[in-house]
Amino acid sequence: MKKSTFRNQSFYWIIISILCGLLIWNLYVTITQSKLIGLLPIAIQCTLLTMIFKKHEYAKIGIKIWATLFLAIASGLQFVGRLLQDLADGFSYVPLQHYLITGITILIGVLIVVYTNKTVEIETLENSST
Repeated sequence: MKKSTFRNQSFYWIIISILCGLLIWNLYVTITQSKLIGLLPIAIQCTLLTMIFKKHEYAKIGIKIWATLFLAIASGLQFVGRLLQDLADGFSYVPLQHYLITGITILIGVLIVVYTNKTVEIETLENSST
């Protein structure tokens, strides 16, 4: 049997805190705006939290996929999309807050992937069936 092992407990709790914060935010937005599309990130975050708490063997790959797709790539597309929109508008109004938030989110996503590679290991446990 295999399981994920977090060598750095601070990183373990930071990932859980980020996921719980985003889960609470997505629950709030989904309920207040009554949009069913909000159930998708809720389901993904609940699944990922369950894998992390159970130390499932796929927790490492789940964290990496989540950070890559939903933090780095999605924020990168938002960044480029706004940049193209501002370019088309002649940079008459530049929303620096949007660029700052998406840039930080991209950086956080990349750091999570790098740190997951360094600190999360998959261990094989021996079954003692005698």
